[in-house]
Amino acid sequence: MPGATSCSYPHLVLLCAGLLSLVNTEESLCPKPGVSRNSLVVPLLSNASLSCPGCEGSVSWRRGNSTLQPDALRLVRYEDEDNYTCFAHGQPLCSVQLLVTEDLETPEFQCYRRHPTQDIICEWALRKRHPPSTHTVLIIQQGLNNPPERWPCGYTDSAMKVTCRVSHGEELLTTKLFLSMCATSRTTSAGSKFLITTSKKLLKPDPPPNVTVSPVEGAPRKLNVSWALPRPWESGFYLLRFEVQYRLENSHYSSNVTTSQTHFLIEDAMAGRKHGVKVRAQEQFGRDVWSVWSEEATGTPWTGSVMSFPTQDPSQSEMTFYTSSEEWTSDELEEDAEDPPSAVRQYTLLVVGVNLGLFTLLFLGIILRMQWKLNGGRLKDLFLPFLDGSRTDPVPVDSLLMKASGSTTADKTSPFVDATSG
Repeated sequence: MPGATSCSYPHLVLLCAGLLSLVNTEESLCPKPGVSRNSLVVPLLSNASLSCPGCEGSVSWRRGNSTLQPDALRLVRYEDEDNYTCFAHGQPLCSVQLLVTEDLETPEFQCYRRHPTQDIICEWALRKRHPPSTHTVLIIQQGLNNPPERWPCGYTDSAMKVTCRVSHGEELLTTKLFLSMCATSRTTSAGSKFLITTSKKLLKPDPPPNVTVSPVEGAPRKLNVSWALPRPWESGFYLLRFEVQYRLENSHYSSNVTTSQTHFLIEDAMAGRKHGVKVRAQEQFGRDVWSVWSEEATGTPWTGSVMSFPTQDPSQSEMTFYTSSEEWTSDELEEDAEDPPSAVRQYTLLVVGVNLGLFTLLFLGIILRMQWKLNGGRLKDLFLPFLDGSRTDPVPVDSLLMKASGSTTADKTSPFVDATSG
């Protein structure tokens, strides 16, 4: 039945017995420290009243060489922890050890190993600082038949973090491990529950370093992503697989792909837009957890562009740029560079041709009108005979000139007649 634990099968009896023994020993593996009879345990920031057998009447209390009143300890802190002695007539009667206590935080830890050949590391991030004189140990048991081992842990007060390191051989990758953590102060203790796992499942590589994003020349929708192997995976005996996550800048939507290489070509990037890329790593067979994501690297696709020809002064108008959304080959780019299309040039030639034709027609019209006036409105007389057939020869120039003068009889005194008669 799902969710139920059954020990009816013979091969599970040993496992169930071992798990039950672990449950019973969780408290025994992290016991509270013993406190002597002459100790006075006082909660943090409470008032203390000192007393001990035989210390009654006219007595005084001293802390080292300092004398104090027995009710002078108010809002005690860890700095007040010490031995206090009761004196009567200059003679010590008894002593009391003052201890300050507070509840410890229950350990919540996680374990990992960066490489199959490296140690196991367990970390506990605290929500509040450890009380003074508190120490933590990691309890590890390999299999059900081996006794538990205790490994001391270090504490960093500034980071409020407990770190434990366990030497664990590569030959024990599949051995069942039972891990727990115990924190102990002067007055109390706090233990975690068991973490049941194997060394192989704890494998968690570091994030890939040196993630770079670079454009691909001539390809406005592609980005080349590359990264390095985390240490100590450079040897090549143990392999990794990677997950690449990329997105547009300021966008909540992302794309994820996996690869076994240390590079990846993004082919669906948006032209002219900045993209953010992160990479994480995992053991090649996917039997461990993913590493944390690397720091995000950014890049913009190739932004080669072609400028349109302006129709007026560029200083007084905006230029229009057209960017290709398709990938061009180098040969196509060279051909376009040698013979660029010019719609403006064709339009200009058309306008000039039309204007030139209109100007020519206008000029011919003016010439014909002037000729018509010179001939007195009888332009056809220059070319056609009379319709009645009375004259078949062209009209002489002399007659035309004389008719233009407006008289049928020549005047002998006229210089025009003298010139023609001679």
